[in-house]
Amino acid sequence: MDFIQPTIAFIVVIGVLVFVHELGHFLAAKWTGMRADVFAIGMGPRVMGWNRKLGFSFGKVPDDLELDGGTDYRLCALPIGGYVKILGMVDESMDTDFAGRPAEPYEFRSKKNWQKAIVLSAGVIMNFLLAIAVFWLLPLFYGHEEMAITRVAWVDPTSSMYTAGIMAGDKVVAIDGVVVETWEDLSEGLGLSTNSGMRSVVVMRDGAPRTLSIASSDIVRSMAQGAGLGLYPADVKISFGGVVTLSPAGRAGVQKADVVLAVDSMPVRALPQFQRYVRAHAGQPITLHVERSGQTMPITVTVGTDSTIGVQLEGAYVGQRRIESFAVFEALVMAVKETGNTVAMIGTSVTHVFRGTVSVKQSFGGPIQIAKMASRSSELGLEAFLRFMALISISLGVMNLLPLPGLDGGHLVFVGIEAVIRKEISTNIKIRFQQVGIALLLGLMAFVFYLDLTR
Repeated sequence: MDFIQPTIAFIVVIGVLVFVHELGHFLAAKWTGMRADVFAIGMGPRVMGWNRKLGFSFGKVPDDLELDGGTDYRLCALPIGGYVKILGMVDESMDTDFAGRPAEPYEFRSKKNWQKAIVLSAGVIMNFLLAIAVFWLLPLFYGHEEMAITRVAWVDPTSSMYTAGIMAGDKVVAIDGVVVETWEDLSEGLGLSTNSGMRSVVVMRDGAPRTLSIASSDIVRSMAQGAGLGLYPADVKISFGGVVTLSPAGRAGVQKADVVLAVDSMPVRALPQFQRYVRAHAGQPITLHVERSGQTMPITVTVGTDSTIGVQLEGAYVGQRRIESFAVFEALVMAVKETGNTVAMIGTSVTHVFRGTVSVKQSFGGPIQIAKMASRSSELGLEAFLRFMALISISLGVMNLLPLPGLDGGHLVFVGIEAVIRKEISTNIKIRFQQVGIALLLGLMAFVFYLDLTR
């Protein structure tokens, strides 16, 4: 039954984001005088819906039903995606009945290019506005909570920070001359690096300040490859959120909520640190030193040949926190900035994927991955769930802007070409490109689904 919560969380996230995206297209179409026959949430056969001719009904509507400018609002069988069917537009429905007759004034093809561009961009704009609204309201209701610590517990040996000389136990006090007081200050100060220049980081080590230099390009490369900064804060408690009963850990007596103190003689200070140690000891016995009910005990576990022991790891910050409150306008400015930074980060990742410097597996997740992340965020509370939804909304918006057939960006390319050549591109050409785009998208969906299964 473990699949129920991830499935529900996935349906809620995708349902809300698709509704918001398609609502943007729909409202823009109505505003510019276009007719929309269908507003659908989900894909595939119509399950139920409403229109002013039939009222509320189940199943398929008659093929000869004339809505006279109205819309059939429907819920479809597959809870993935959605669409708005705008008359006179070549879309995923591949409907070209309009091609053999003159354009009607309420059709997409009869409108001016700027009106077409607005309709095509409206879905993405709504996704960004949703993210801004979430990032705006969360600080107003919850405040902005930060980890009041800059001491490093562990440094990833493969990261640019390790190469630059940052060590476990260092306390970061300034970045490029700007004092840092929280882990968020540290992450933002380093994470917003550009592709050029050197960053100056001052740390306190053994009671004395030391200045280290880190190339911005190295930080950008590490971020794009999904490795993050490679720095992990102190005061984080590592525990087991779940244990598979018949796994090596389960058979050895490891229990859910056990706190991991050390493995063999190595103190455990970060999740990836523990994961790497386990993976490096496939088929070998390791001794976990855990805390349970206030008592410390050693448990010997033989790592499986697949380099796993069958546990779900959790990390919780237990140190001092700082909560900031914001005025309405101040929170709005911060929300716009956070949305812009997220767009830039996603754009950089996509660029690296196309350049081949980052693999698709490192950068993209499919339905299973999204469901897992949605479920995990929902367990952390409403604030975390809404923040996750905002991040996925931005990702959906950015992906739809890619100039690929079948996406909003691909349609915008055709509108741009038509604006330059001052005539409409042939419907047959649009259909061919749309078919290619749909095939590519289906292939990409199958590929990311495969990555989810093998991740």
